[in-house]
Amino acid sequence: MVKFPYVLEYSLFTQVEIKNAEELLAEYNDFYIYNLAQYQSLFEHDNEKFVVEELELAERERLDAVAEHNVKVSTDHFSKLFGSKDFAESSLVGLKINWYDLQQILLEEYKTKVPIHQSSMNDIATRLRTVATILLFAERVVTKLEKLECDRDVTEPVKKGFEDLLERAGAGDFCLPEFHKAKVQLNKMKRVNLITEFCKKLFESGPLHTPGQET
Repeated sequence: MVKFPYVLEYSLFTQVEIKNAEELLAEYNDFYIYNLAQYQSLFEHDNEKFVVEELELAERERLDAVAEHNVKVSTDHFSKLFGSKDFAESSLVGLKINWYDLQQILLEEYKTKVPIHQSSMNDIATRLRTVATILLFAERVVTKLEKLECDRDVTEPVKKGFEDLLERAGAGDFCLPEFHKAKVQLNKMKRVNLITEFCKKLFESGPLHTPGQET
């Protein structure tokens, strides 16, 4: 099993029991909802110390507009980092992330009001989402090939390809298109050659970049 920072465990090529998946999904939801609210609160109240009786109405409105803009920018960016449906769906393949350690990092950043674009989460979230995506593609593809009763000479190279992707993800040198955006297309594939061609494109994925920029 490839080791990744902040990843505690995962299942490769198989789904986990539904109870386990539900617990993992709840952990992700708690982390995401809490921190989305934190970013909103952080900038909503950023101008409170300036809102005093002496300020002109126009200046108050300007400060309110600045705060509203900061809220939108910060929450939108956080949503791009951690709002991918791949994080939620990865609970099905047992991806257990150390949300506690990530929370401690974010709490420290809240204290010092680190702008979200400068947050250490930009790199961390990108790499974690890539791991989630690989696991989801791997499970879905291998399950489809097994249902088609493919020979080992078909499934084994595909499995090796996904194992290599995980190794590359450990080096952090690439990023895949999100699974949830491609799964409808993948689910429609009924022929082995289409599935293997699809995998070939995945295995040739390009440079690492921030979530939300995928095409």
